[in-house]
Amino acid sequence: MRTHVLGEGRPELAVVVGQHGDEPCGERAMERLLADESLRLSGAVLFVVANERARDAGERFVDVDLNRAYPGDPDADAHEARLASRLLEVVDGLPVLDLHSTVSTAEPFALYQRLTPRTRRLLEWTGLDRAVDVRTEAGGLASHVDGVAVECGRKGSEAAVDTAERVLRNVLAAAGLTAVGDGELAGERAGTVDPTVFEVFDRVDGRGYEFLGENFHEVPAGTAFARRGDEELVADEPFYPVLMSTDGYEASVGFRARRLGPLSSLPDDDRLR
Repeated sequence: MRTHVLGEGRPELAVVVGQHGDEPCGERAMERLLADESLRLSGAVLFVVANERARDAGERFVDVDLNRAYPGDPDADAHEARLASRLLEVVDGLPVLDLHSTVSTAEPFALYQRLTPRTRRLLEWTGLDRAVDVRTEAGGLASHVDGVAVECGRKGSEAAVDTAERVLRNVLAAAGLTAVGDGELAGERAGTVDPTVFEVFDRVDGRGYEFLGENFHEVPAGTAFARRGDEELVADEPFYPVLMSTDGYEASVGFRARRLGPLSSLPDDDRLR
């Protein structure tokens, strides 16, 4: 793990990149910002390049998935379990933007695990029009910080790098750390976006299925959404696929979600007020 501070003073935001070693979009977007001599910040941002060992190996992880290893253990045998503990110490007290990529969809979206006022602001500041509540998936970084993860696009694509950079610039502008510029993805000004929220309620397990639907498009009850040979998975109730794909997970098709409505209609989590 290594860190960079962009700007002067005490960091007001942490940006985590490279939790998964085979998702380079966040680190490449970070490098673009660090190399931009025209970029002037009124404060400071902490960048954390998380899993360098997995990146150097070209693998998602070395021992275990880092984004399922939190809070971690400094004395663990697994590399990522030790790393998770260190990373939480580094970002302690800061809102966190966590950049990822996926094989399931080219369209970017945000994810969160606890809706606090700072998480809400980050969701608005990304400029993205969709957000997903994934608190059913334990162990993620966003379950331990006020934070938002962003799936920036397809893994390995230039489009994902471009999106990661735009999201970064949009968040910096909306947070008042830079002037509003061309980083905006939506809204008249950075920070005005009110994303539609989807809530994951079920993981669809199984190996070797072909996904037949389209993420974020409703699957009506009685419709087949995945197939393996002559076997079909049929929706027993309407749902919205999230992170579903033919080959995205080793033993899972992806997730079923319900549409909750605009972020502005949802209260903060009572337990976190």
